[in-house]
Amino acid sequence: MILKGAVLIPDIPDSGGDVLDEETIRKVSLIFNRQVNLIDVQHTLQSVGSILESYITDDEIHFLGNTYPKGTWFVSVDVTDPEIQDAIRGGEYTGFSILAAPYRSVEEMKREGVE
Repeated sequence: MILKGAVLIPDIPDSGGDVLDEETIRKVSLIFNRQVNLIDVQHTLQSVGSILESYITDDEIHFLGNTYPKGTWFVSVDVTDPEIQDAIRGGEYTGFSILAAPYRSVEEMKREGVE
C-alpha cells in the first residue's frame, strides 16, 4: 500500500501544537532523511514499511482538495505490514507524525552541522 501526504506544514500547528517555519521544516526533514528514515506506527520504532519519496514543496500545491503552502514537507511511503494496511483502510490511522528530539533553534542545528 503506497500512501502520500504532508508531514509538516509551515506556520500551521501540528498535532502537538508546535508551529514550525519553512526553514526549520527543511532542517527537520534533512535530519529525518539522513539519520532516521523509519516508517513505524505510534513511534514504536518497529518498521512497517519504507520511504519512497521525501521532499519539500517549492511552490504552493493542491493535493487531494487541499492547498499547501511552499515549504510543506511531503512523503510517500510503502506500508508493507498487512495489519497496518487494514488499520489504515479502516480509518484508524489518518496522517503522518514524526518523532523528534527538537532542537531549540535553527542556529543550534547549524552548530550541529545539519544543513
